[in-house]
Amino acid sequence: MTKKIYQKDIITYLSFVFISFPILLISGPFLSDLLVVFFSIFFLIRYRYFQFSSKCRIFLFLISIFYILINISSILSDNIFLSSKSTLPYFRFIFFAFVISLLIRQIEKNDVIKNYFNIIFQFIFIFLFIDSFYQFVNLENLFGFRISEHMSDERVSSLFGEELILGSYISKIMFLYLGFLHGKQNNPKNFLNIDLKILFILLITLSTIFISGDRAAFVLAVAGTFMYLLINLNFKATGIIVGFMVIIFFILQSNPSYKSRYDVLFQTIFIDRVIGQSTHHQHFKTAYKMFDERKLFGHGVKSFRNKCNLKKFNSGPKSCSTHPHNYYLQLLSATGIFTFIILTIFFIFILKELIANFIIRIKKKKINNKKVCYLISVFIAIFPFATTGSFFNNWISFTIFLSLGFLLSEYKIFSYSMKKK
Repeated sequence: MTKKIYQKDIITYLSFVFISFPILLISGPFLSDLLVVFFSIFFLIRYRYFQFSSKCRIFLFLISIFYILINISSILSDNIFLSSKSTLPYFRFIFFAFVISLLIRQIEKNDVIKNYFNIIFQFIFIFLFIDSFYQFVNLENLFGFRISEHMSDERVSSLFGEELILGSYISKIMFLYLGFLHGKQNNPKNFLNIDLKILFILLITLSTIFISGDRAAFVLAVAGTFMYLLINLNFKATGIIVGFMVIIFFILQSNPSYKSRYDVLFQTIFIDRVIGQSTHHQHFKTAYKMFDERKLFGHGVKSFRNKCNLKKFNSGPKSCSTHPHNYYLQLLSATGIFTFIILTIFFIFILKELIANFIIRIKKKKINNKKVCYLISVFIAIFPFATTGSFFNNWISFTIFLSLGFLLSEYKIFSYSMKKK
């Protein structure tokens, strides 16, 4: 009896800690990575109580092989210590996803934690919406922070300061919250056939991402939104969202005091510019040249920054950076073809599941919208044709495995019990 109470209490405490993750992500990589370490330690201590089902064997096999392969690439790299610093402790993110999968199921059963979770998400989305527009108009946010002068005409960062990741942040967590809302008691039986909370969140998150000037995040968020609405065959809500974005467009254009700033923002999002596009193309070419030399296991994680200027890999005056700005090309150049194949297989699986849900919906059958939202979140997180940060960056790895953990909770790949086996 005491053991059952203890088990319930520790999971409850972990759930309360976990729901702070939207705030931790804003604070930077340190606290979010601390949460990952804390949860991975919990998994290692309690591993014997995680009972994995037979249906998850392929997933466990692939994720284990992925971890082994990135470490083999580190061992074979020219700088073993530099690469191993990123790959050796990478298992913590895998364990983190497993613990999240457990906690999500527990949170859904606890009304108190659900309410706090709901409040945190709503407050963050609404505040970032207000703060971002304030910063766009006044060149500083509500706390008086001004971004660098050379970027003030193009980007808005709100609480992220010099880190221009506002759009990326929202695009990576918005569908996690939408999935959470589908897990609550909603009433979509209105003339729009969509829960008004969900419609409201879609409107303010898309607007905030748009104003942030993050082209990749905006395109992916829009794609995810229309994917969600298409799967649900909801064309009325689609019209509302398109109309709302058009209204914002004309409101911003009508004010001459910052019309020129909006024109730059519009160009940043929708038009290929010399800054960004040609530079990234050079990164892509350099990454492919590196892969072409070592196809099986790559050059090792963090090798790109040291080898991009070598004559045999150089692809132009701006071909050098810390990473190639694309997850898949980074894996090819750093860890080789096998890790690329594993990530590609997983992306194809996500795409197949989304298509399957669309087909089910066409047949007038019910679909699990919560699961659809989590699938879209992972789809956005690992989309292959977008410019990205480094796959092995702690903050980015947190967001990828965060989405994965939410999704795993829907597949119920394991149970957790302190009963003796």
